[in-house]
Amino acid sequence: MTNTRANVVEAADTLIADLYRAATGELPWGEPLAALRALFSAWGVHLHAVRLATGTVAFSYEVGGFPPEGVLAYVREYHRIDPRAALVARLGLGEWISCHQHFDDAFVARDRFYQDFLIPYGGRYVSAAKVHEDAEIVAILGIHRGRGMQPLTGDEVALAARMGRHVSTALGMWRRQRRLLEERLLGNAALDQLPHPVMLIDEQQRLHHANAAARRLLQANRALRLHEGALQLASPPCHHELLLALRRLRIGGGQSYRDDTPPVGRAIVRLGAPRCDHFMALVISRLRPDETMGAFGQRDLAMVLVHDLRRRAPVDRFVAASIFGFTPAEAAVAVAVAEGRTPADIAAEHGVARSTIRAQLNSVFAKMGVSRQAEVAGALASLPSAERPMID
Repeated sequence: MTNTRANVVEAADTLIADLYRAATGELPWGEPLAALRALFSAWGVHLHAVRLATGTVAFSYEVGGFPPEGVLAYVREYHRIDPRAALVARLGLGEWISCHQHFDDAFVARDRFYQDFLIPYGGRYVSAAKVHEDAEIVAILGIHRGRGMQPLTGDEVALAARMGRHVSTALGMWRRQRRLLEERLLGNAALDQLPHPVMLIDEQQRLHHANAAARRLLQANRALRLHEGALQLASPPCHHELLLALRRLRIGGGQSYRDDTPPVGRAIVRLGAPRCDHFMALVISRLRPDETMGAFGQRDLAMVLVHDLRRRAPVDRFVAASIFGFTPAEAAVAVAVAEGRTPADIAAEHGVARSTIRAQLNSVFAKMGVSRQAEVAGALASLPSAERPMID
């Protein structure tokens, strides 16, 4: 670490005191975790717990590291292929592991989790430990180093183990004080940090969660409103399309109007026309507890992203991925190409081979229905054309 020994000792002492203040509720957990991140010059620090009975998220606190859309991508899909998960599952209480000791560069270069998700979002290494376990939950502390950084050294892991023992004690105090721990839904917390209007609704259009941008939109926009707790669209044809979309997505296990119609994972419902004040589209994705680690609760829901079709720039990776079904890596490539960067530029920026970028770009072309780089920017500027079906 770059800190002097005296500075490290002082920072560690302050951190320990703040951990116990968090245990008593005097501080939010994010504050000592932020101090832990600074102590190790880390890309991010993540403290989360999983319920032993169901495998769902009991609570999660993170500082730095993944942006909100990265958290959503992980709990919706990439946790299922995370090769580090099996290593962490075998840990004894207080035992630490470092991923680079188990997965070499050759493995990372061919692994989908690293290449499609972790590295495009800026991550690379993690050292982690099981810091709490009781009859209900198991808690893991992870210290992450990002792309271009080095993993924790042996001395740093030793210091992390010392800090981890205090985290363990503090969590035990916290659990005893709050036996009926209030559930903090990881997915909802991530949605709250997004600048885009995003809502969660059930098969009856009842609103379960709306981030700040969505709440402002519901108050100010004529095309969308809440009526007795349910999302309503002002246009009857559009509202019919919303109902049809929820059926096609099988939200709540519902069937489509035609029983032989296969379920879909994403649907698009248009609102208004280009000259209207509310020229928007709803991009609707299915969220199932068994597919998202229970991060959004214990029932099927639809995530509704409200996209302004008049918006042209800057292109947003999360919106692009939601609309076209990109992986995080493909979204990064598509946005970079739309901004005028060449595949060679992108490969150098991401530290990967040009062939990797070309393969991702070919996948982008296929998902967008285009064949040239020049068409990508135009395709990202708005949703699919009016001639394309609203539900895909």
